[in-house]
Amino acid sequence: MPTPDLEHLTRDAEKCRHYAFDPLVREGWATVVGVLGPGEAQRFASETALLWLRPDVVAAGAAVDVLARVEAAGFTAVGASVVRLERAGVRALWWWQLRRATAERLLLLDAVVELGPGLLVLYRHRDGDAARRLTRLKGGNVPGGRAADSLREVAGSPNRLLTMVHTSDDPLDVVRELAVFLPWRERAALVASAHVSGPCEPGSVVEAALAAVVAAYPEPPSGRAAENATGGRGPGRRGEAFAELVRDIAVGGTGSRWEAVTRWSRQAPLLTGGAHR
Repeated sequence: MPTPDLEHLTRDAEKCRHYAFDPLVREGWATVVGVLGPGEAQRFASETALLWLRPDVVAAGAAVDVLARVEAAGFTAVGASVVRLERAGVRALWWWQLRRATAERLLLLDAVVELGPGLLVLYRHRDGDAARRLTRLKGGNVPGGRAADSLREVAGSPNRLLTMVHTSDDPLDVVRELAVFLPWRERAALVASAHVSGPCEPGSVVEAALAAVVAAYPEPPSGRAAENATGGRGPGRRGEAFAELVRDIAVGGTGSRWEAVTRWSRQAPLLTGGAHR
């Protein structure tokens, strides 16, 4: 597989070191080069932003609001795909961020992606640097200090676990995460269609895929994550609480599972050392 020039895809020297031998980077780059050729592959990666509307934002009924905010910020959708992420995909996507994750956090993330599919959207921006620009618009992973018009604030993200929205931070992450989210043929088709996408009616690129995602949830959206925080379990009860967590997130029905995930996201320790946030 061809190897990309990482320094032309990211400004982060540490990321260059960690991704130098990442097979997902090579796999994603091989697809983009195979479809577009080396020169166009570089331009495509540099001009494209990747947004994943996670299952929790669909369950919360806020997906349309987030898409409207992205559009209002000057982004143009050039491709969209229905995406189902599984357990292995969770760990591949966030392998670096999850270094300090507790077992509870991993289980809850698995439960989030098991709610149903999410929506992957590729964007361009009229002023360029789309990936970094969209990540700035996303907002932080905890509510404090986020701008009122950030994507996660619009989505109603209540905490570090239910962040609702994922974006690729820079062109290198766009390349890598295309390989995380989509298999070869689907990835190549999305890159090809996004590359040639021109001006179109707002919303038309994402309309069919969004409708398919929403239709996959058998129950109506249950509303935003509950705002009432509950206390964490004491250290002496953690084993008992873990068993309860496993039992609660296994319940049938999207609405019931969503309620269990939102409740546990506020009381389970998410970082090693016992921190909730």
